[in-house]
Order: sequence, then C-alpha cells, then structure tokens
Amino acid sequence: MASPLDVFVTEPTEIDLDVFCLWLSGEGVDKATEERLAREPPSNEFDDYKDLLMSETRGYFRLFSILEPYLQLPSRLLKQGLVQLPLSVKQAMIQHYYAFDERVVREFLGKKLSTKNRKDLDDVSEKTRVPLKNCRRQFDNIKQVLQVVDDYEGSLVENIKAQFSLSEDLARSYASVVFINHNRFETQKKKLSHLLFSDFTYCASEMIDHWTAGSEGSHVMDDDLELDRVFLQELHDLRIGMLDRVWIDRHLKLILKDLRKQKCHPSYVKQVEQNGRSFLKSIISFGASLIHRKDLKDFFVDVTDDILIPFHQLGWGREDVRMFLLSVRGCYLECEQVHSRPATKGIPWSCVYMRYLDTLNNCLLALYKL
Repeated sequence: MASPLDVFVTEPTEIDLDVFCLWLSGEGVDKATEERLAREPPSNEFDDYKDLLMSETRGYFRLFSILEPYLQLPSRLLKQGLVQLPLSVKQAMIQHYYAFDERVVREFLGKKLSTKNRKDLDDVSEKTRVPLKNCRRQFDNIKQVLQVVDDYEGSLVENIKAQFSLSEDLARSYASVVFINHNRFETQKKKLSHLLFSDFTYCASEMIDHWTAGSEGSHVMDDDLELDRVFLQELHDLRIGMLDRVWIDRHLKLILKDLRKQKCHPSYVKQVEQNGRSFLKSIISFGASLIHRKDLKDFFVDVTDDILIPFHQLGWGREDVRMFLLSVRGCYLECEQVHSRPATKGIPWSCVYMRYLDTLNNCLLALYKL
C-alpha cells in the first residue's frame, strides 16, 4: 500500500525576494544554498536543514525560470495568471530584475548591442567578477528597453516607466543608457577610462532634458532619443559671428572684469587673460561641430581634448573651472547687448547659446577630474 502524501498548496504563491536576488546574481543552486545557510542558520540541531534549504532553493529557481519570459516584458508579468502573485511582489520582482551593476554596464556603454558583443561578455564577466549569466541579463534588458522605446515618441523616462513599470530613478538611469547607446557615443577610449558610469549618464540626462527634440524649446517632434537638429544647425550658424575677433575680445574683457570684481587671485586672472581667447574659441567651435554625426558621437573624446585637457594643463582645480565657466555665461548677455548683433533667423543669439552653454557647463564640471 502506498504511503500517504501531504500536499500543501498556497495561494497566492509565496516569493522570497532574497532568493530571487540570489537567482538574479547568476549563481547556481549550490552556491545560493550556501549563502542562504550563512544568512539563515538553523536555530537548533537539524540534520536535514541544509537539504531542505537546497530543495526549497531549487524549487524557487525553477519558478523564477518559468517567470523569466514574463519579466522580460513586465506588462506580461502584471497580467499573467499562471502564478498568482500580489501586485507588490510583482513590482518588486520587476525592479530587481531590471536593476543593473554600473561596473558591468560601463563596459558596454555606447557599444552596439549586437550578438557579437553579447558573445564578448565573458571578458566583462571576468573583469567585473560578475557571473556571465548576470552580465547577459543586464545586456539583454538594455537592448530590450532600447528596442521597445524606439517605437515611441515623447518623454523617454515616461515611456520606460509605462512600458516596463520601473521606478522613476531606475527609468531615468535606463533613459540615459539608452540615449548613449542609441546615439553611439564613444565611451570606451583609453583617455576616458577614468570616467565613471555616473559621469556619462549625468551628461546624457542633461542632453535629454535640454538638447533633444523632446526638450523644452525644441523646434520639431517630441522625441527624447534624437538631438534637436534645428537647434544644432542654429548653433552652427552662430559660429561665424561669435568667432569674430571683436566679439571675442569684448567677451573676454567682460570676463576679466567680472573675475577681478570677485577678487580672484591675480595669477588666476592672468591665466584667463592669456588663455581666454583660446578657451572661448574652443567652446564656440565645439558647439558648432555637434551638427555633424561623427563629432556628436565623439562628444566625450572631443570635449576632453579640446576643453578639459587645456584646463588641466594650467593646473586648474574644479573650482577654477567652475568660476571661469560661470563668468563666461554671466558675461555673455552683456556682451550680446553691447554688440547688438542681429538675431539669427529671428532668434536672439542668447536663446540658442544659453541652451547650449548651460548644459555644456554642467557636463564639463561633471567630467573634470583633477
């Protein structure tokens, strides 16, 4: 006669989010069980405790594998009826599933999310010491988000929140990563190796908010993935007038007056006097070059070569750079008023140039590491 069996059914299904995170880490059942054992030691002598813990872990891992196709497009998880889960648990699982390790994403930031690059994640795994399975999940998540939001116009952050049910902060992080990878910004050159993931994403967020076709002041359709080409063309058109010697000299004179008024050290003011023309020309020319796709792609490389390295060569600290950039901005409007230059296509220079300069200045300060 067969032995009786005890069968337990729970509804809704119970999920241990700590075990879910162990599954997401890419480790196997054995290692996950060891970690659980260290966290959850038995309260008394229990010979079968480890075996039971391993059995439970294996069951959870099997359940998570079943749910993974739904997690890959969260709207499916929220609607699926295969496994009954509380809404709060579903939302927590989605946030954990789409969370990423900045060290990992930094390694393929700006790269084409191709099959070939996915195969090269072994090197990323080895360098970051993050299991390969985990690296692949992060790679696939970013590719999935990029493919889905590419079909939508409007706010990139809001589209990601709507399509993937992510929190505001996580959606903003994905928006920056997606923007960088969509526009193929160069981030992997050796001269950029000192920059952190957060440096790039901060700059991307600034561009999304102020330079894209979906930003305030945009001239065209509402699209956060593409830069406003009309704005870039206007910025290019300003170059001829702003590189005029009279304009540069007047602007620099106002900057020096401002720095002296702030009682800056005479040696610093002298450096600005000797190098200011070159710096102003670099800032103007850099903005004009962004109309070209290749120059836009090399934004981080060129801004380092053309602007940040010259600052560094003078031995300027971050505060020195900040003071100079604030003075450049603050004296611009006065310079424009003095010269009474005609507007470009009916738009005052300041409307175009402040849109450019405010974001550039924020990026420069974020990227400057002395």
